[in-house]
Amino acid sequence: MTFARLLALPLLSLLALGHATAQSPDGVTSHDAQVEDLKVFRHDFLEVDRSYSQAARAEAELRLQALDAAAGSIDAAMFTVHLCQIAALADNGHTTCKLPRANGVAMSLLPIGGAFYVIAASPQNGDLLGSRLAGIDGHPAAEVSSALRSLHGGVAAWRDIEATDAIVRPDLLHALGLANAAGDATFRFQTPDGRIIDRKLNPEPQRRDWVKIFPKGRAPWPLQDQEQPFRWRDAPELDGVVAEIRRNVDGKTGKIADFLAEVEAARVRLGRKNLVLDMRFNTGGNLMLTRDALSSWPSRVSPPGRLFVLESPITFSAGIVDVAYLKQAGGDRVTLVGEAPGDRMMFFADQQQVTLPHSGVVLQSATQRYDLQNGCKAYADCFVGMAQPSSATGTTPVLVATIDKGKGRKPVALKTLEPDIAAPWSIDDLLKGRDPGMAAVQAALAGQQE
Repeated sequence: MTFARLLALPLLSLLALGHATAQSPDGVTSHDAQVEDLKVFRHDFLEVDRSYSQAARAEAELRLQALDAAAGSIDAAMFTVHLCQIAALADNGHTTCKLPRANGVAMSLLPIGGAFYVIAASPQNGDLLGSRLAGIDGHPAAEVSSALRSLHGGVAAWRDIEATDAIVRPDLLHALGLANAAGDATFRFQTPDGRIIDRKLNPEPQRRDWVKIFPKGRAPWPLQDQEQPFRWRDAPELDGVVAEIRRNVDGKTGKIADFLAEVEAARVRLGRKNLVLDMRFNTGGNLMLTRDALSSWPSRVSPPGRLFVLESPITFSAGIVDVAYLKQAGGDRVTLVGEAPGDRMMFFADQQQVTLPHSGVVLQSATQRYDLQNGCKAYADCFVGMAQPSSATGTTPVLVATIDKGKGRKPVALKTLEPDIAAPWSIDDLLKGRDPGMAAVQAALAGQQE
């Protein structure tokens, strides 16, 4: 599940890498090339994806017919934009259209609270760090966000995360009607001290000398050691331990189940009462690697100890399911802190990927339902690990047999995963190296002691 998909760059990747490097699609503007891409889009993507509503699927077919009729007369960027907008009709965060790789302007922007901020840039644009995007070529920021959200499905916050690649691409902005030309655009920014700066920017290859929003060594703990899929630390100031999970994977650093056992053993050994699980950058993976351990963890944190789970719009896919299992198992004893996760309580996932042969667009269809609100009671197309006992599923027979004979099924039924304590990131937090989620946890524990 998810960011192995490279759908959108999470905060960690944006701070580390910036935008993609150049890769030119081959023959994308010819009639035959576009017709072939449309054929593959229909057969290998649209017919496979299960998340489209009947009305959305009909609209998608009408738009594809229009593209068929116009094939050969549409430039590469416009063709790509149309395809991604058709994929977005599914309104499903996992149903994705990954844009062809190309150079962008020399900065990376991150959505925070519905606005885009500069978090990394070339040295020449370093004066813009922390600045808010106010507009592009005369189009206000609200119009820019609305147009970019047409390229991806899902909740608004997730669509904004997905837009971090397109927002630095003048060719795509031009195709969306946001830039006056395909080769450059004038970006308007409001700096942290309130000044307005207009800057005309051209695409250019990224270099390693980019500056970032905070200097090395000043990043908050959850943004450090970015290559680690999971890690933990002792937190005596909280009388607890803090564990961060970024991917549900078994990797070079070990198995995630062993990691979870290590964290709980360390908590007991150190005599810490509380546990904080940071899922704010958990973009997914294999939920079956963590499901049973997370479901049993709340019962091990004995009162008056508390279990806090940090979440954010970047919490996605298996990361959301992890949070759901923790909350279902612990109820009111599990306190959710931060912001709402990056998808709804019901979504389709488990993608199949296809690359269109000429445009280079990468599409991922979603094939199985995940119902976190009603435990898949009304559906026969859910992932088997979350389906009702003995019900039909959307999973292949081989995997159904494997899971039914092994770890079994465990449905989830919750009203919401909205945070109990709101603690959103702000641009000021990043500029000053603060962690609002951990500050909220500390305040909650301090209030309990008073």
